[in-house]
Amino acid sequence: MAHYADAVADMESRSEREDPTSWLYQAAMHGTRDPNPLPAWNKCTHGSWFFVAWHRMFVWYFEEIVRASIRRLHGDEAAEAWALPYWNYCRGGEFASIPDAFRSPTVNGDTNPLYVEARAPGINDGGQLEDEITESTKALARPNFIGIAEFGGGEGPADQQFWEAGGVFEETPHGSVHVGVGGWMGKIKTAAKDPIFWLHHCNIDRIWSQWISQPNRENPPQPEWEGQEFEFFNIQGQPASKASKAVVDTTVLGYKYDSVDGIPSGPPPATPPSPQPPPEQEAAVSASAEPPVSGPKFVAATEETVTLTGEPEAIPVEINEQAQAEVREASRKSDPRHLYLNIEDVEGETNPGTVYGIYVNLPKKDPDREEKARHHVGNVSFFGIEHSREPLKDEHGHSFRVSVEVGELLRALGGGEHYDEEKLTVSFLPLGLIPAEGAEEAASAAGEQAEQAPIHIGRVSLSIDA
Repeated sequence: MAHYADAVADMESRSEREDPTSWLYQAAMHGTRDPNPLPAWNKCTHGSWFFVAWHRMFVWYFEEIVRASIRRLHGDEAAEAWALPYWNYCRGGEFASIPDAFRSPTVNGDTNPLYVEARAPGINDGGQLEDEITESTKALARPNFIGIAEFGGGEGPADQQFWEAGGVFEETPHGSVHVGVGGWMGKIKTAAKDPIFWLHHCNIDRIWSQWISQPNRENPPQPEWEGQEFEFFNIQGQPASKASKAVVDTTVLGYKYDSVDGIPSGPPPATPPSPQPPPEQEAAVSASAEPPVSGPKFVAATEETVTLTGEPEAIPVEINEQAQAEVREASRKSDPRHLYLNIEDVEGETNPGTVYGIYVNLPKKDPDREEKARHHVGNVSFFGIEHSREPLKDEHGHSFRVSVEVGELLRALGGGEHYDEEKLTVSFLPLGLIPAEGAEEAASAAGEQAEQAPIHIGRVSLSIDA
């Protein structure tokens, strides 16, 4: 990690606006608050099927620039032996703390280029992100790249920095970890200024490789996706570009990961109360099913607004008698349709700095860890919510929303647990850090900070493939 730190310091010494290989220029390509951005800045793609491809290219060109700096500072041998490491928080526990090298303001009496004070309280003390924030199992289990509540997101324009069709993977672990680390990492326009950003996105890149290594997985075959090119800069600071189809095979780019075997790297999901087919079989059934002829049909929705201020909240989603029969039928294992829980019309001035876990029919009494895991269907991190209010350039304003698949959970509930078919109770529980020993005060400070930025959810709905 010492060579990475040296390269960061070297890049920080270069001109922000004149040298594309400088630290701040590279960070600004992802996002910047500069009131006079250069044409190459604010180019990251979020909320669409281009998310994984653009960020793989971004990290690859960045790694080349860092390696060139290491070569200049430490020689060819050091440069050839170096590769950008990934932060595998998916393993949970101690691995869900940012690495030691990023936590101390100084190293041997000198300023540490990897340290950033602008992180959530407790992060630099060694606090561990909760498992719901770092887990990749739900994203890896999605059988399709494109679609509602699928892995990679829906179709969207390449020239929009933030669209509204992100995949499960982009929300968790990607957005959840961004917000969990907090500070600069919690906002799109500042995230890449934090050196941990690049290790986070290296792991995100690894999980994409892990997803596609599983049976019956396919990246988008459409020419609009495969042929889309994005521009970056090479080690000489000259414009360079790649198309999505050129980066799907990492070996062509000169690297491969040491842990890509199609098996989720995080803790396995909690065992459901009724027997379930293996993930590969579920994926094969879903992937082979005929796509719906039209969009999802709404079968239930709330009428009240939910306001999140850092405390647990729950709301019932009432299901009328006719819809109950549809939901019951769609919950059968033999039915290829999907059931979606939609968190819609979300508004907020800024990201609150808190990730909320979404739980369905959580027991009323204080649930233990196993119960929470069994009822957890996804997260909402609000990463990028500012863009729904402040679109860049000619981007359209849009509402913020998240959709998760809940059919598998309802099948499990119908197999043994009490399941009230007249309603679903949707709970939002704040997630964050498991504080390091002696750091409880920092965790409390984080909670107080979250309460200052309320989030309003206009509607929670249930929909089904038509």
